[in-house]
Amino acid sequence: MPPVPCGRCRPHPALPPQHHAGDPAPIRPYGDSISSPPAAEAAIGALTTYAARYSELKSRADKAARQARYGIGWPDHVAVERKIEAERYREQTEAFADLLPHTAVLIDRARAALRLQPPSRHLAGWDLLVDDLEAAADLARDRLPHQTSDGTAVLHQCQATWAERATFLKDLAVQDTPPLPGPELPAAEEELWAAHAQDIRRRHMMYLYESRYDASGRQLTVVGVPHLDEPAKDCVLIVAGDVDSTTMRVLGRYDTYDQALAALPPPVQPGVLHPRGRFSKGAGTIPALADLIEGVVGATHSQAVAEAIGHVASDGTGPCHLSQLSDLLGECADFALATETVAGRDLSVRLRGLIVQTDLLDRQLRQALDAFEDTIAVLPPHRTPQPRHIKPPPTGRTTPPPAPATATPPRVPRRRL
Repeated sequence: MPPVPCGRCRPHPALPPQHHAGDPAPIRPYGDSISSPPAAEAAIGALTTYAARYSELKSRADKAARQARYGIGWPDHVAVERKIEAERYREQTEAFADLLPHTAVLIDRARAALRLQPPSRHLAGWDLLVDDLEAAADLARDRLPHQTSDGTAVLHQCQATWAERATFLKDLAVQDTPPLPGPELPAAEEELWAAHAQDIRRRHMMYLYESRYDASGRQLTVVGVPHLDEPAKDCVLIVAGDVDSTTMRVLGRYDTYDQALAALPPPVQPGVLHPRGRFSKGAGTIPALADLIEGVVGATHSQAVAEAIGHVASDGTGPCHLSQLSDLLGECADFALATETVAGRDLSVRLRGLIVQTDLLDRQLRQALDAFEDTIAVLPPHRTPQPRHIKPPPTGRTTPPPAPATATPPRVPRRRL
């Protein structure tokens, strides 16, 4: 594979047409083909139904509240929003009541699956999350018959906990066997391919397919490189560790992307950006930007961050937040100048200067966007959310940070497909 003159990596021929490089691989549970007892199947089905119902009710209520806010205006919309929220919580409580009889089965299966996991940095956090889910279910059973104001608030928080962590719990509940360890190369062959991969990475000729974490907490990346023995041909490697680190390992070599994907161990749920959680957006914030912020807070992979920045920075094809900000500053500058005063003229000049700074910020944001689009990183699974309903032990979450990796020279961004 000859070097590309522009320094960017070219699309890899082994990439399947329906897959886009940089897009995160869907999280597939370990037990896709595992036959579960009827009680477990019913419990997993109830959890899936509840999570979908919770999301549907929240989305519908948020849309109705926005329509009320912009259609009626302040302060008349406040009473309407309260009515919308009350109806949403009533329906969520009904849906959660259907799930409660199945929670004990789900918790038992999750704990059994945790005992099958290999030692890893994220296990302590996962144990706490399962304990927290059990505590939330117990609290909900106590509060459900007593619809006091305090009991209702606790019940709503319990419902949110089970909805937000439904995927995490389901992935554990379907596991009946230990996770697969993944491929391994003989030591001599691994050393040879690792040196080759590092050289290709330094020359900016490595193609990145996807990244994930396995049950042991290893970061695994599927990459495309020229073949070691036949440089005119391409092959696919499974790499453990940061691809820009000198300590990365090559676990397997394959002729096609599909073969490499089949050899990968199943992924685990990525971590979260803010383990302690974030306050929800308030009514006084700008809804569009607030939605972008919430999207980044809930993101698990770098492409979601790139998408959020793309709505802020200008790409020349449509309006964005920064272009609207420039328009706003321009109108304000025109207004200040139209006052025909000395202060107005001075203020107009200052605002025109801010427009220039906004254009500079826009260009820098476009560079940051390109950098995010050229990564395929996911958050490590040890970034688990902190429990809401139990108090974690003092040493339950203290793990030493990993040693800093020695990075290769700065990379040249990949060419987007």
